[in-house]
Amino acid sequence: MAVTDFRDPLKLNKLPVRGLVPETSSSAPATPTEGQLWTDSVNHVIKYWNLTAWKNLLDRADHTGTQPASTISDLAATVKGYRLDEFSAPTAAVSLNGQRATNGADPTAATDLATKAYVDNARAGIAGVKDPVRAVAAANTNLASLPATVGGVTLGSGDSFLATAQTTGTQNGIYTYSASGGAATRRSDADTTGEIQDGTMVAVAEGTDAGSQYIQTAVASGAPGTWTQTWMKFSTGGQTYTADGNGVELSGTTFSLELADATLSKSAAGLTIGLVSVSKGGTGATTAAGARTALGAVGKYAANVPALTGGTPLNITHGLNTVDIKEPTLKEVATGELVGARFIVVDSNNVSVTAAASYPAGTFSIVVIG
Repeated sequence: MAVTDFRDPLKLNKLPVRGLVPETSSSAPATPTEGQLWTDSVNHVIKYWNLTAWKNLLDRADHTGTQPASTISDLAATVKGYRLDEFSAPTAAVSLNGQRATNGADPTAATDLATKAYVDNARAGIAGVKDPVRAVAAANTNLASLPATVGGVTLGSGDSFLATAQTTGTQNGIYTYSASGGAATRRSDADTTGEIQDGTMVAVAEGTDAGSQYIQTAVASGAPGTWTQTWMKFSTGGQTYTADGNGVELSGTTFSLELADATLSKSAAGLTIGLVSVSKGGTGATTAAGARTALGAVGKYAANVPALTGGTPLNITHGLNTVDIKEPTLKEVATGELVGARFIVVDSNNVSVTAAASYPAGTFSIVVIG
């Protein structure tokens, strides 16, 4: 039977072809034409000739166009299965579109994001700064039956205030107001152990102490209510100072002492008192002699006499600064006997004594009153 060789294209006029099998061999056809199909019997794939090489008919790299994600059966599950830490790090700001990040861990590094619980706990720690209170109860307040106003402020339900001067010291602390006649409760951030410490601060928004800050200075020893909180006014906002006019003057923001007269002076070292007159309780003098003169008081000089040479005057300096002296007395040291001698007033600070015989030093003592 003769076999017909169809070397020219066969026009099928869109007739369906069934059972078409491309040429199959273990090696590629020697002289292919563009679009020719060949089944590689070694790799069991269909290839086509693109004028350059035989290409796998189903190679994804040669596909063009788009394919809907819905047609890839495991795409969503595969992508959703990746962890965020497996993706590349962002190189620009990341928006959460107004949403919250939840179920985070506490930060450990300086650049870690912090959870709300971590921040709340930090704010409630040692020397923490509390949310402001509206007013301060600076006098003992009945916390079981609240007044209508606290610290000059009419409080409403939910407002907070600071009690600093309770008769029972363990009642001091930060409270939440309920209603006039109602009971106060400790504020939720100031009612458990660790929430109030030595150094905890709170600002005051309104009332008598508006603008002030209070600091708790006692060492904490348990939950609030079991120990006495000591709240001190740490700073005062908008405070005006006035000198009282009783020896204190104020110039701008500087206080200084007023000096009544020239007897007072002041310097960086402090206040110095100068000569004070007798009329103001002083002596008006800088020496003992001057003080005695100013006060009209007598002075006294007493000392052992140096060696005496018979018939020769010996000058004695008494330093009383006056010539109006009583006659000096000469007393023998060994016996206490008063002896006679010749005395001459030399000047306001000196007298001379002349004995009939010679005596060694210390034999006599002399007393001068003036």
